[in-house]
Amino acid sequence: MNLNKKNTKQIMLLISFAALMLWIVFNYKIFIDLISFLIKLLMPLIVGIAIAFIINVPMKQIERKIFKIEKRKHKKIIRVISLILSIILIFGIIGLILFLVIPEFIEAIINISKSVPKSYDFINDIINKINNLYPDIKGYLNNIDVKSIIDTSVNQAGNIVSALAGFLSTMISRLITFFIGFIISIYILLDKENLSRQTKKVLNAFFNGDVTNKVVRIVKLANTTFTSFLTGQCLDASLIGFLLFIILSIIKLPYALILGVLFAITALIPYVGAFITLLIGVVLIGVTNPMGALWYVIVFFVLQQFDDNFTYPRIVGGSVGLPALWALVAVLIGGSIFGFIGMIISIPLASILYSLFGEYVNDRIKKKSSK
Repeated sequence: MNLNKKNTKQIMLLISFAALMLWIVFNYKIFIDLISFLIKLLMPLIVGIAIAFIINVPMKQIERKIFKIEKRKHKKIIRVISLILSIILIFGIIGLILFLVIPEFIEAIINISKSVPKSYDFINDIINKINNLYPDIKGYLNNIDVKSIIDTSVNQAGNIVSALAGFLSTMISRLITFFIGFIISIYILLDKENLSRQTKKVLNAFFNGDVTNKVVRIVKLANTTFTSFLTGQCLDASLIGFLLFIILSIIKLPYALILGVLFAITALIPYVGAFITLLIGVVLIGVTNPMGALWYVIVFFVLQQFDDNFTYPRIVGGSVGLPALWALVAVLIGGSIFGFIGMIISIPLASILYSLFGEYVNDRIKKKSSK
């Protein structure tokens, strides 16, 4: 067998890859720690890219539809104005939601706190009935070592303080990461064309034209899929949240605004998020109005069926193209690894991988058929 340079290079690459895989297998803990360190190190950049992508959705529309940036000479000024308007729009929507929801949330807490004494009476009635049915229970209660329980609680208080300090530290660290990511996103958006050209230049310098074209195609597919999914998901979530608010207001159930906004936010997590609103709504309404909680559950499931069978397939479904089973698996895996953000990005990411894998399988079948 004659070995030319190309075959030698392929063999060396295969040997190197096999050696790397063996090292990972025997040193998987070091490999996981290394990946975790790199993710932590690059997290501000990852957050910045994510924020830039979100802001770019309205920014691109403002540039093209309002200012028609392709036909203008002062593109830099238009870009800055579009960026500022997009940031104002996004934070304005968030501020408006908080302005509307916070008073309702405070009122909900006050109403629940007023209902607690009534709940105490209900609990006392249950305790009295238990005492009447089981008179020996008082003897068991008298044998409980209260001092030991108190001492254990005092010892656990230190752990609670430590956990609280850790939580505050984590929150401050995430806020700093978000702030740095936000600054990075501004630089990315202001110079996105140059960054795109520079990236292509680097790819062309280290890889051949086929690899560069594949990378560019994958990036374009990712951009289109994520943009369509994010736009459609936000539109669908807002529509369903608004419908829930209207229906709850018509049948005069409490906390309609809170639950409508919460439904719109949690609906951004496909298949799973909306049920968070179901549980919270049942608790909020059920404290003061158990029958109202039952009506809320009925309204929720009717609206959920309407969304699953009518609005979601028409608004979002076409932009994803991912079977329901794989979408649910993607949400579960994304949530277990990256939490809330992972649940949101898991479906478009899985859709991209699904499309690329489908193309790869079709190409393999074509090559086998042609032989």
